Amino acid sequence: MDLGNAIKTLRKQKKITQKQLAELSEISTNALCSIETGQSFPSMATIGKICSSLNVPESYLLLFSITEDDIPEGKKILYRTLCEPLKEELIRE
Repeated sequence: MDLGNAIKTLRKQKKITQKQLAELSEISTNALCSIETGQSFPSMATIGKICSSLNVPESYLLLFSITEDDIPEGKKILYRTLCEPLKEELIRE
């Protein structure tokens, strides 16, 4: 699970800078950078603020944070088939 990379991916898809997202989420830019690089893990309250600022449900963020390493070996083909196209569809505006 890579929550930081998921936040970064969604932020970039929405064409929002780190500074803008940090301000919208009421956290420091340094805190957001630490989250995106995996150096720190946000509280549930911060996750909620970030999702609200990105205008995405928390469930989207969780889906985007799942990596292939999180999937059991026997389900990886299904993951590749369904998850990536689903992610692409969800981020379209």
